[in-house]
Amino acid sequence: MLTPNFNISQNEKEICLVIRAPLANIAKTELVVDRNIIFFYSSPYYLRLHLPGELVDDENQTGKYDSDKGEFTFILKKVDENQYFDDLDLVGKLLAPTKKNQAKPDIQMCEEVVQSSDPESCSDDGEDWYLEQVIVEEENSDLPKYGFANKTQGMGRELRMEFYEVLDLKDVEKTPTNERCLLREAEEQMKFSEEHYMADMMEPQGLGELLDYDPSWENNILNKKEVMLTDEEREYLKNLGNRDYLIDSRERRIALLSLVDILFAYAYNHRTTLGESTVESAWTINKLSSTLSWLQSFDCMKDVKIACIRRSLIFPLHRNWILSATVMEDTLNILKLGRRQILKCLIEIHKLFNASEPRYLLNQLFITDYCIWLQKISEKRIIHLTQYFKEAKICKNDIRLDLETLEAVALMVEKEELERMTQQMTMKIDNITVASDDTEDSELDSETTTSSSSCSSCEESSAEEEDESNCDN
Repeated sequence: MLTPNFNISQNEKEICLVIRAPLANIAKTELVVDRNIIFFYSSPYYLRLHLPGELVDDENQTGKYDSDKGEFTFILKKVDENQYFDDLDLVGKLLAPTKKNQAKPDIQMCEEVVQSSDPESCSDDGEDWYLEQVIVEEENSDLPKYGFANKTQGMGRELRMEFYEVLDLKDVEKTPTNERCLLREAEEQMKFSEEHYMADMMEPQGLGELLDYDPSWENNILNKKEVMLTDEEREYLKNLGNRDYLIDSRERRIALLSLVDILFAYAYNHRTTLGESTVESAWTINKLSSTLSWLQSFDCMKDVKIACIRRSLIFPLHRNWILSATVMEDTLNILKLGRRQILKCLIEIHKLFNASEPRYLLNQLFITDYCIWLQKISEKRIIHLTQYFKEAKICKNDIRLDLETLEAVALMVEKEELERMTQQMTMKIDNITVASDDTEDSELDSETTTSSSSCSSCEESSAEEEDESNCDN
């Protein structure tokens, strides 16, 4: 059976369900409403939707079919006319069965921990970001984990060799999870270019335009309800499919922190390309994200921010602290706008990776799961993640690249260069002044000599005239 494309809009009293089914057998079409569940069948299409509110089960309700568009339209009444149905554009959430209609699984599903030792650990009221930190022993399998929420292991043989072209981590299956950070930072330290950083600091060519750029989401900052998925984006999410995730509180924490890491890399690419992704964009996002390049997982938000800033000052073309801080603010704004804006970013990343072989494997390990999972989690989790992001503060010393020392050296060199240039200019001016004085003295001596000669000639002429006069007498 095929899952048709659909769209739902609403007013205070009704919802309007539009189902695109150009191949439908109209004579054998059926729509059933059971409280908050809608069943649609018209061979070869089948659709089951789970709404956030209940509808009136009216046997007399009818729909219409537009043969030109190949669309069914159904107007369905709400039980509570004043109820607003949230998240009608999140396809994955509508396709997923509601919790109360699911049989209780032997293994607890994400968001469904029934007898947790920490009653707040999975509460939608907030993520406990400040749990006591405990060193976790490696599992008996001794196989490192990676992928979305660190849920994957033992797939090394299935990963194509080309996959290692997009990873900085050399051996996925033999590098323990807790060693990846150490190896990553060691490589970063080796590849950090002091000259490049100081040059971008003292001569920030082209940074003005990048810093002045307003990302596409800026207009929605004051009202995140205006952020809506387009028809194309909803269709894209539908094509990614649907699945459930067995995620405990620690894995969920890892997933959310890695999400921030990926969003920073996306925001850096968006700003430095002025919103127009290039052939290098997939590389940029892949390289700047420690999650995607090192398969690293994080334990706290501060570590995420440090890793993001470090890599943004080591690998891309523009390596500037002010630029990186601005991108960090962009990341915060994306989080503030909630799940839909995050999904928009992830969909764009998914498209870029699909067009950049073999980075499509990163979609299989991370991005596809994020696109599906984010449609199902509570918006409150994103709100608390945003607050945790705001509370985590970092400074230049935290980056551990001696940035303040380099900046002091750069300023000193600039000062010395300025003093040297000033001294050279002063010497040139002095030389010009001396040369001018010598010229004036030479001209004065010449005038004096000429004047003396003239006077002597006058005296001789006068003497001759006097002698001639005496002779006449």
